[in-house]
Amino acid sequence: MRALLLKSVRIAAVGLTFAGTAVFSDAARADDQLGWQKGDIVIKAGVAGILFDSSAEVKIAGNTVPGGGAKLSNAATASFEAEYFFSPNVSTALDFGFPPPTAEITGTGSLAPLGTVGKTKYGIAGLTLRYHLNGSGRISPFIGLGVGRLFIFDTSDGAVTNLDAKGAWAPVLQGGVDLHLNRQFGLFANVAYAPMKNDASGTALSAPMTARVTLNPTVVQGGVSFRF
Repeated sequence: MRALLLKSVRIAAVGLTFAGTAVFSDAARADDQLGWQKGDIVIKAGVAGILFDSSAEVKIAGNTVPGGGAKLSNAATASFEAEYFFSPNVSTALDFGFPPPTAEITGTGSLAPLGTVGKTKYGIAGLTLRYHLNGSGRISPFIGLGVGRLFIFDTSDGAVTNLDAKGAWAPVLQGGVDLHLNRQFGLFANVAYAPMKNDASGTALSAPMTARVTLNPTVVQGGVSFRF
């Protein structure tokens, strides 16, 4: 009787071991399925903050204004992104903001008395190639490198009349993280930096004005993602 009882206990223990292994395997498999997979197409939407580290070298009538410069105001807008995965670890992403924000340009240093130089409505878009650490996991940090483009949609005059600002290209360095809530939905956050400069021109103090503007925007994004 005792031998039969021990044999039954052993059988039950083995059964529980296999059952437990199956449960944990299924849980691990489910967690793996949450990670990125080859061919995934992801749409992301959220909010972006655009923070400029701006300055300018200004020339009036061909002469550099000593100690004079300009800066752009920061802004926020809705952000959107489309991402495609070549593998669980490698993807490419196109991100942009809409509607285009407006930056107020003000004089600094010896040009501070000019006040508002003008305003510009702009957009920044980036195309990056990303590498995802822990690409098959629930939480996946990533780093990216690519190219960014500044688009100028409109300008309005202030102290500078006939204001004209040009678009520009720049490299982009990006880092962020994805969190999978389930197979379709997730959360994301990232930060991108672009060492960017552009040119502007107009008329200031009744003389031709040109400026080489350092923008150096940092773009901070966060929001939700949906995987097809």
